[in-house]
Amino acid sequence: MSVDEANLHMLKEVIGDDLKEIIDAFLTTSPEILGQVKLSIEIKDAAGVQLHSHTLKGSSANIGATKLPALCAELESKAKEGVVTDDFNRMYQQIETEMQNVFRHLKQFLQSF
Repeated sequence: MSVDEANLHMLKEVIGDDLKEIIDAFLTTSPEILGQVKLSIEIKDAAGVQLHSHTLKGSSANIGATKLPALCAELESKAKEGVVTDDFNRMYQQIETEMQNVFRHLKQFLQSF
């Protein structure tokens, strides 16, 4: 499962409609952040990869994503080495695929509001 739905339901009970706004914000902003990760890889900007993967790691963890934060952490850690390698493209593809899974689960969850 790409998203911890039990945690989402618990958050819905605790913070109510604010959770919808948090999820909507993630759905709106994360594609841009992912695009910044991709651009940083393309221009071989390790610091940019590190910054944007760190941002995506935190925001995805906040909405209950289970695999995406770890994938972002792996890319962030690799970027700390300061050199963008061919591995970054593979790692980016994994993040992009998992992001699609997270989006699908979150959109299904929002239908319950």
